[in-house]
Amino acid sequence: MDRRDFLKFLALGGTGAALLKGDFAFAGIDTDLQAEATASNTINTLFDSWSSQVMFQRKPHRYPPGVGHPQVTKRRLNTVLGAIRSYGLSTGLKWNVRYTKSRIRPERLENVDVYVSLTRYINEPNPPPDGTGFSYTDSELAALEDFVSQGGGILLMSDHGATAEIPNWTQNDAALASVFGITLRDIFVTHKHPDRPDYMVMEMEPDLPEDVRYLANQVARVSAHDSCIMLPPSEFTPLVRFPEGATAYDNAVGHDIDLPNDYFSILVPYGQGKVIVVGNSGMVGDYGSPDPAPGIVNMENNLMFFLNCVTYLAGLTCIPDPGQGPCDSSAF
Repeated sequence: MDRRDFLKFLALGGTGAALLKGDFAFAGIDTDLQAEATASNTINTLFDSWSSQVMFQRKPHRYPPGVGHPQVTKRRLNTVLGAIRSYGLSTGLKWNVRYTKSRIRPERLENVDVYVSLTRYINEPNPPPDGTGFSYTDSELAALEDFVSQGGGILLMSDHGATAEIPNWTQNDAALASVFGITLRDIFVTHKHPDRPDYMVMEMEPDLPEDVRYLANQVARVSAHDSCIMLPPSEFTPLVRFPEGATAYDNAVGHDIDLPNDYFSILVPYGQGKVIVVGNSGMVGDYGSPDPAPGIVNMENNLMFFLNCVTYLAGLTCIPDPGQGPCDSSAF
């Protein structure tokens, strides 16, 4: 079974997840994802444990004092974690997966290539004030800014704005995005397609620059139920755009507004590093896992897009011949 077929097999949700035990153990294969990196072709990925998808997958080391937290189901990110392992085995890349244990400090970011946040959790129905609960503190933001300035990569997968029934999931993400000149607006974007209500199928940008084209490798389109609006800085590259007919609801005025732009995902250079922002994080959740929203990682090319984002941010830009890869491990 080749890599693409195997990833499809893992993406079947129940069948693929049956191969996984606990948080990321993979049946019949050495499961040491925590070993220290030594090889030049290693990707060290740090997941934010206070991101919603991660919290439903595994209990963080500790929660902020006095705040509620979700039930741990251990079935939110099994497809992504299994694909990471499969992808590394089939391409010769050693992919170390780690998780934050508390507030982000500079020493925790040492030897990290990519920091991944899948929407920092908010406390419903009343999110805590800035600087408390799951909000980024000023010291965390400073550490992450320095991390990117010195060549690190950040994948920030945010979520939708508010409606009359659901809260604003951009609240905590917006602070991190703003460090890099990106504004996340509290707007609920979706698509009222008659055959696919509240579901967007979006195409990759067709004319990406040569050094960014890797992000579209084996990715024709991605999908999500909804998104926020992101206003980019002057220097950026659009990666994915909303489909024609997308709607934007502004809860502050109580009705739809004209889309200020059609960016679902953008790439922003900053210092020596890069940041990718995506308007929805549920797109990497397991199919059949409903909390905190239905996961659709197996739809369109969502899984491959996630893998491409992380490996690109780690330094890989060379597109291998079909079925081969990586074509140039020295890129790391």
